[in-house]
Amino acid sequence: MKDRSDLQRLLRDARASFEYVLFKFISRFARDIQDGINMKRELDSLGIGMIFIEQNIDTKTADGELMFSIHLSVAQQESEAISKRVKFGRREKAAKGKFNGSLPPFGYIRNESILELDPRYSLVVKDIFRLYLYENMGLYRLSQYLNSAGIPTPRTIAGAKNAGLLWQQSTIKLILTNPLYTGNMVQNRSETISLRTKKRKLIPSDQQTVVLNTHPALVSMEDIHEAQQKLKKEGERRSNDQESFFAHIAVCADCGMGMHFKKDRGGYTCGKYGKYGKKYCSSHYIKADDLLTKVKQHLKPLTTGTQIKTRRLVDIFKKESGCSADNHDKDLRQVESKLAQLTKKQSRLLDLLNEGELTQEEWRIQNTLVRNENTLLSECKSELMMQVKKEKDLNTNIQVFEKQVKNLLHLDIEDEQILKQIVMKLIQKIEVFDDGSLKIHYNITNPNLIQGA
Repeated sequence: MKDRSDLQRLLRDARASFEYVLFKFISRFARDIQDGINMKRELDSLGIGMIFIEQNIDTKTADGELMFSIHLSVAQQESEAISKRVKFGRREKAAKGKFNGSLPPFGYIRNESILELDPRYSLVVKDIFRLYLYENMGLYRLSQYLNSAGIPTPRTIAGAKNAGLLWQQSTIKLILTNPLYTGNMVQNRSETISLRTKKRKLIPSDQQTVVLNTHPALVSMEDIHEAQQKLKKEGERRSNDQESFFAHIAVCADCGMGMHFKKDRGGYTCGKYGKYGKKYCSSHYIKADDLLTKVKQHLKPLTTGTQIKTRRLVDIFKKESGCSADNHDKDLRQVESKLAQLTKKQSRLLDLLNEGELTQEEWRIQNTLVRNENTLLSECKSELMMQVKKEKDLNTNIQVFEKQVKNLLHLDIEDEQILKQIVMKLIQKIEVFDDGSLKIHYNITNPNLIQGA
């Protein structure tokens, strides 16, 4: 649902004043069983019904919920079938050397399914490879160079949604490793694992679709290989460097970007400020020693009046996350009640079959419908049970959290590695404000205790 802004707007409006929501097709509402059931459950709790014209379903009627579950299952199967047909079509298109990506690579324009050079930016691609390989300009300096030259980002040129205005090092890295710049069409390099999560997996190079000499080349195969090797060596060199104490935890309170440790200054500055200058954010500079001292100062009061202070943090967390075990318990009881009703319905259907009131075919159809709904409700029950357990585990987590705070304050802070491990588990993130003040977000939901700390 996260990418369906109009549906989210519909649900917000429905919560405010609707009695019914009218849809032409059930597939316009949802094509995923879990999403559909979760949204329907919320609307049910508010007394809001749904009507699906094409399927002639009213969810407030006696059989509306059953028919809704059945047609929702069909909609998901149809969505999965469409996905398979699209994948097959893309593979066939790729095998013919036709470009089937959503956006052409930077430096090219698409003429139907053929890539042609973009006269405005194709030379920029050559410059990127030249500066990186032969003038030893790193990714950071390259991003600064492109931004200062006023060259729009690839997604901006392509007119993509949420296009960033500034070049990122990751964007340049993608260009330096894209084999399409050699004039060969290399496609099907990754595929979606699940329609629901949209997560992708890389496909081994020997299983990718490669068609040679399909469009004008901008660089040689040797340049691509050399760039890949150089990037790999730089990555290994960076991974061997000693990480700063609060790496991945301290963030800028204004722009949300990570705070970067500057060894020469002995402290942290906003990552966006460091990359792009004061035009985009201020430095938020804080000395490493000051940050460590302030974090310890924040932690110490937790053990003075432990119950009051720590419980207040937990209450804030509950409010922000919307946790409510009571609501989950209520939903679970409703699902269990419906499952009991289905069991009775199956028994009644069997009685009608034995009494000759139903034919074998009529019984089979009705029993299949009941079984399908039973499966959906069982899945809902499992999910709700996990939510209820999660809420009940929160109290246990609070106790562990309190114990970790005490352990932290009893540690020998000279042992930096042990202290770092515990801080990383105890604290989710630290917001650093421009005046040097902090806001600490504690990791109450997963306070894994360090053994032996």
